[in-house]
Order: sequence, then C-alpha cells, then structure tokens
Amino acid sequence: MYVLLKRSRFAWPFFSKFSKVRRYSLHEAEKTIRETNHACLDNHKKLVVEISIHNESDDELLFRDVIELGTGEAYLGNLLALVQHTFREVLDNVSSEDAQRFIVSLQSALVAEAAPVLLTDKESTEAAMDEAPGQDQSSSSEPNPSASHDAQEPPDPQPEPSTVRPQPAPTRESMQNRRTVEKKRQPTRQAPDLGALFSKYKRALIVFGAAVLLVVGAVGSYRFFFSPKAAPQPSYQTLVRNEKYLQAGQAYPEKRAAIEAVLVTDGTTSDLAKFQSKYPSANGKFDLAYARKKYQAVISASQKATMSRVRKSKLAVAYLKTKQFEQAEIVNRDLNDQDLQSLIAIGYIQTGQFDQAKRLNAELKNKTIDQAIQTGETYQKAVAHFQAIAKDTSKSAAERAQAKASAASFQHQLETLGE
Repeated sequence: MYVLLKRSRFAWPFFSKFSKVRRYSLHEAEKTIRETNHACLDNHKKLVVEISIHNESDDELLFRDVIELGTGEAYLGNLLALVQHTFREVLDNVSSEDAQRFIVSLQSALVAEAAPVLLTDKESTEAAMDEAPGQDQSSSSEPNPSASHDAQEPPDPQPEPSTVRPQPAPTRESMQNRRTVEKKRQPTRQAPDLGALFSKYKRALIVFGAAVLLVVGAVGSYRFFFSPKAAPQPSYQTLVRNEKYLQAGQAYPEKRAAIEAVLVTDGTTSDLAKFQSKYPSANGKFDLAYARKKYQAVISASQKATMSRVRKSKLAVAYLKTKQFEQAEIVNRDLNDQDLQSLIAIGYIQTGQFDQAKRLNAELKNKTIDQAIQTGETYQKAVAHFQAIAKDTSKSAAERAQAKASAASFQHQLETLGE
C-alpha cells in the first residue's frame, strides 16, 4: 500500500514541505501528517488535506477521506486511528465487518513495511558470513574454551637428536590408553544457539507472519478492500439530505457555514446545538441563542457574528423582547422594515410611551396603530384611576382590594396590547 496526500496549491507557504510527488509509504504519510498537524497548531493555522490509500500493485483506490490539520484531534498522530475515526464518523455506510477487515489489512501492511528495517547491520553481517560459500558450517563465532586452552599450551619439547632413544613397540594396552586421552582432548559438541538462529532467520519469520495476517484479513471476499470504488465519499448533498450534518461538517469543512444555515432554516434546535458544539462559530452562537429565545445572549453574540439582514432583524426582535425599543428603532433604520417599525410602535404603547408611538405612526399612517394608541391611553387612565382608589384610606378594605385587582388587570391588558 501507498498513500497520496493532496493539499490546496494556495495553502500557507509553510506547507510547501509536502513532497511535490505527494506519494508516501504508510509510515512516511503518518509521520508527515503528524508533524504538519503540530506545525499548524504551533502557528495557529489550519490546512485541509485529502488522504487516499492505494494498492501498490495496480494503484487501486482503497480508502479516501478529507482531514483538517491544526484542530488538535488526537487521531491525527496515528494512521490506523485516523482510518478508524473515518469509518466511525464519516463512512458509516460501510459495514463494521468490512471496516474491520480493511483495518486488519492496513495493520498488516504497516508491519510488513517496517519489517526490512528491523534487521541490524550486525545481524546482516552475521547472516552474510553464515551463508558464505565454502565456510565450515560447524564452526561458531565464539571460540571453544577447550580448543582455546589447547591452542595456548606450548608444544611438547622435542628431544635433541643426540638424546633420542629407540622406543619400545606399542602394546595393545598402551594404544587403548592413548586413544582414551586423545578422545578427552577433542572439543565437545555444543547445543545449537537458538538466539543466533532467530537472528539469522528473523527477516523471513517477520515477512511470513505479516503475510499470514494479510491473508487472514482478506478472507471472505473482502468487497471493500478489492472494490475499485472502495467506500466513495458521500456527496455533500447526500449527507445534508439525510440529515447527517456532523458528518457533512467533517467531510466538507469549507461548507460548515452553509450547513449551519440549513440547520437554522430546516433543522431542529437540538441539531443546531450539536453542530455548534462540534464546530463552534460566532454565527452559530448567535443563531442558537435566538432559537432558544435567549434574547440577551443574542444581543451579546451580535458583537462578533456576521450581521446579515436576517440577523439584524433577529437582533431588532431581541431588543424588542428585552424592551429596548430605542435600540430596536436604531437597527431598523438600516432595515427600513415597516412591519418591524409597527412592532416597535406597539412596544412603545405597551410601556405607556405614547408620544414615541405617535411619532413612528406619523410615518406609517397605520390605522390599527392609531386605534391601539387610543386603547392604550384608555387602559393607562384606568390603571391610574383604580390605583388611586386602592390607596384611598377613606375607602373600605373591600373597595381598596377590588380597585387594586382592577388596576392590575388593566395594566396587564396594556402590556399585552396588540399581541
């Protein structure tokens, strides 16, 4: 297997460290992704990279995903963890069995790729010496203690020619004694060195083990691993249509603002909250606060959000709901929305600011608001009348209690006028 990493040609100049060929071994790709992610974090940058894994023999596509570097996600430091995250969060249309088989195959490929570098220089030299032609296979790299001892013993002194005496003929008993002594002096046969044998055949054992894992992982006609269209990435439209908003945000980070807008118009408040939690943004914070009717939070979030015409209208409503009518009127000067101006006029009426309501209606010339102003003024007079009775000590307790209740009722009618 090998990996292709593709980045935008207009990326931050730092990312020129990516190879122009953009083809990596599995371990090289893992190291490049990890180091680049750390560099992004250190420099407060982000980079979108497409990663694809291919079969070495025929360049068949086996796996593909789009990742965002510079986010601090732990799985970006490990290729296996990255693939597992993709199967869990994005490629959920792949069965768990197929995903597990591919992960096993990838793990086997990682082991096989690393196997050649496990043999050290010393071990390579020993293996070459062991396999050299004509070499005595029974010899050992470590000297035999008894042989060494024999080699260090000085040779028997030879007698001077003048002192040589004829030796008697050897008897049968003397020949047997001599053979016994020579047998004892021969080096003993040592048991085979298992460590040396393992070092000699380590490469073959590791490659064989990797091959076994690869075969086990591919059993059962692995359709994902052998398919020429292995797990194609779902389109943006497909993910949004199926309401897989988090997966769409993962696969298409450049469209997160559009996804958030879809959630505002067509999604639920719960979906919007989950998306904002996973991919927080100033606009998402504003829209979520409005969806939850937290109007004071809407006003606070407006300081950093992108204030489109729709968000300005929402901000004006938030000012209305918090009875900040003057601020709402200022926002509406930019919108010039007559319906919003009518609501502001109603707000002035509900709080007894009839002069402000009359000023706005002078431009609107809305008969409904004229009638609301008259009704509001009547309610306000009634509130003042019954409040005075409730405070009049000359009235009986029952009369004062009744007047107090009437004042409260008309006050409520005034505050909800027009709703």
